[in-house]
Amino acid sequence: MSHIDKRTRKKRRWGRVFEYSSYERQLVVGEEYKELVKELSKEYTKRKTVVVTPQEIASKRDIRVSVAKRLLSELVEKQILKLSFSNRRLCVYEKV
Repeated sequence: MSHIDKRTRKKRRWGRVFEYSSYERQLVVGEEYKELVKELSKEYTKRKTVVVTPQEIASKRDIRVSVAKRLLSELVEKQILKLSFSNRRLCVYEKV
């Protein structure tokens, strides 16, 4: 998780020019993924109340949202978290 690809872009909208920077988060596989699963399971079993979204994990750990979704689904299989609320854009998980 060391290299981050940052880009600065300009976008024109309604006569104004907006400048913003975007970056691509890292894809975590292999041993790093297994370490993240262990770390998250320890962290969430210690807490009393847990409400988590994939976007929150992705921003904290600087990983992709798809990886965060897979991490949370593994924690659901291990019965550490459960799916509390879901719609087409947002999934909220809470402690079992």
